Amino acid sequence: MSWLDGLRQASFRGVPFHVESAERKSGYHTVVRDYPFQDLPTVFRMGRAAELIKFSAYVIGEDYTQWRDALEAALDAPGTGALVHPTSGTIVVMVAEQYTIKEAPTSEGGVARFDLTFVRAEERRYPMSAGNTAAGAARAAWDGTKATKEQFASAFNVAAAPSWAADKLMARIKDSVSGVWAAIGSATTGLGDFTNEMTRNYQALHDGFNDLIRQPLLLADAVANLFALPGDLSAAVAGDLRGAYQSLFDVGLRIKNTGFESLIVPAVGAGLVMYGTGVPALATDSAARMQLEALSAASDQLFEGLATAAWVQASSVADLTSYDDALNQRGVIAAQVTRLLSLASSAAPDMRATPPTRPWHDAMLSMLTASLADFQQRASSLGRMSTYTPEAWTPVWVI
Repeated sequence: MSWLDGLRQASFRGVPFHVESAERKSGYHTVVRDYPFQDLPTVFRMGRAAELIKFSAYVIGEDYTQWRDALEAALDAPGTGALVHPTSGTIVVMVAEQYTIKEAPTSEGGVARFDLTFVRAEERRYPMSAGNTAAGAARAAWDGTKATKEQFASAFNVAAAPSWAADKLMARIKDSVSGVWAAIGSATTGLGDFTNEMTRNYQALHDGFNDLIRQPLLLADAVANLFALPGDLSAAVAGDLRGAYQSLFDVGLRIKNTGFESLIVPAVGAGLVMYGTGVPALATDSAARMQLEALSAASDQLFEGLATAAWVQASSVADLTSYDDALNQRGVIAAQVTRLLSLASSAAPDMRATPPTRPWHDAMLSMLTASLADFQQRASSLGRMSTYTPEAWTPVWVI
């Protein structure tokens, strides 16, 4: 195949034109240093220079004005574009400087000539500005924490519950606090002053529980103190705390929710009649028990909502080991927030006269969105490892 067969129709951004001559200027920047009493200079190569591509082009024909206007519009468009060079093929370029259009209607009608200069466009070598998705996730987690506390303070009114229901709620919340401390206490061991502060927070909550149970906002603040993170949180500690918080996502499901003792009648000949807690779930056959169930759900929402917000905040600092790790963490937070919102949506309508100022559902959705965006941004530069097992042995030459 001759060189004529390899020629291509020149165009820029899809607008064709004819070429009289084309030149390319390429190479490196160099610095020459001359020194006294030395016959040869010292030459430094400073990196590749911008590659310039120049054309002496024209459009011709009875409809040349249409092609002239189309090419001019393509040259004026911002950004990079695809240039088809007659001998070098397709190159991504940007118009380097002003271009010239020449027309001579009396001596050369039907022709418009262009003097064009392009520069080869390269990948941006300097950092591009991007939003701080980790900080956005941390802010959304803080908003989620405040919304969860306000939601609990507005929904939890143990003073209106019967005494037996208040006793059950106290036992339930105490069990939840014990579960939280068992998970978080081990993860914060050895952190010096922060460990001591967390121990004091737990002790204050434990000792003042009987007073706090009837002050829901103060109780929510005391519980939230157990989910506080260190000010100088490192990636390693954040990873440990994230695991501890994740273990508390279903703390409400792991606490027994039994009603009154029920009469168990054994089969004939199997033994004596006995009493026991044979009902695995709280019955809701009375207004009092329905009230107890609603208050229990509010306390579970407090603990699991705070654990979810703390998980998001710790995840914004913890390292991602791989792309698959990012996908796994995205699945964890999506499943947890979806479950919490589903549980809340299935509850009885909220008839309170003064609902919380910060909508809890909106805060949870914002926290989920910010966390997913953070994982997506930080995982964009991570590689994904996959395992491939061939169906049969393949010679190395084929691979």
